[in-house]
Amino acid sequence: MEKNMLEIRHLSASFFTQKGEVKAVNDVCIEVPKGKIVGIVGESGCGKSMTVRACMGLLKYPGRVVGGEAWLDGKEILSLPEKEKCAIRGDEIAMVFQDPMTSLNPVVRVGKQVTEALRLHRNMPAAEARREAVAMFEAVGIPEAKKRLSSYPHQLSGGLRQRVMIAMAMICHPKVLIADEPTTALDVTVEAQILRLMKKLCSDGTSVLIISHNLGVIAQLCDYVYVMYAGRIVEQADTFTLFEEPLHPYTRGLLSSVSSLRRGGDKLDTIPGVVPNLLHLPAGCSFSLRCERCEEKCRECLPDLMDVGDGHKVRCHFAGRGEKA
Repeated sequence: MEKNMLEIRHLSASFFTQKGEVKAVNDVCIEVPKGKIVGIVGESGCGKSMTVRACMGLLKYPGRVVGGEAWLDGKEILSLPEKEKCAIRGDEIAMVFQDPMTSLNPVVRVGKQVTEALRLHRNMPAAEARREAVAMFEAVGIPEAKKRLSSYPHQLSGGLRQRVMIAMAMICHPKVLIADEPTTALDVTVEAQILRLMKKLCSDGTSVLIISHNLGVIAQLCDYVYVMYAGRIVEQADTFTLFEEPLHPYTRGLLSSVSSLRRGGDKLDTIPGVVPNLLHLPAGCSFSLRCERCEEKCRECLPDLMDVGDGHKVRCHFAGRGEKA
């Protein structure tokens, strides 16, 4: 049995506004085995980034975790005092944020930003930390690594900034790396390089949790996939099973919107309707307002996340009938 390096158990997080409670993450369970790459996929606003931010204790007011646990290598981290959480973040678990230009400090040289983690978590002397940073820059494929340490973020291309972010996250060799849309806004050549780098990190023993709306990236990179919709997991399976036999209507809609391009058709398949308002979620299935197969019980009763075999789980009333949803 594979050891889970990260386990998110029944995690729920909400934003409390003047208009009411926005349920951004609702009873989410995710497992990231050691040395594996796990993907979370879904439309923008479905709760992917909020899930990992809640897991790392990075939600800002008015958001907060309202239930659940996050276990890192057998240790529950959400209940830890803030000082201990800070000691873990960047050391045992690290995150590559979505936009490196806004995540990096624009007035501090990138070398100083990368070595800060070593000086903070390892109490490493400046000269030694600088040597480690050069080695990490070379490991992630940054040319002229020693020279690049003195660069400011705006002096680097998008691909190099993304590599700096990965180097910063990996400098302390964390057990788990979380990557939030790591290839957004990168050209296809740089994207391929970043994906190869992710695979190399995984082969070196790091567990990776990657967030993306790009199904091509998920198919190339991941061992397991979780599909999110309106703050909930609606389907999960190993990558091959999910792409070959998707059971949830939402998953099938996502896949068909991509596969239509491969068929050469002149019309792009789309999912009708829009994501429901998280302030006023439907009483039943969150996808019922957009599902062509919706029945009365779909609107009235929230389906459980059912195991249909071999770890393939789906949140749909029709999935247990021995037929595709």
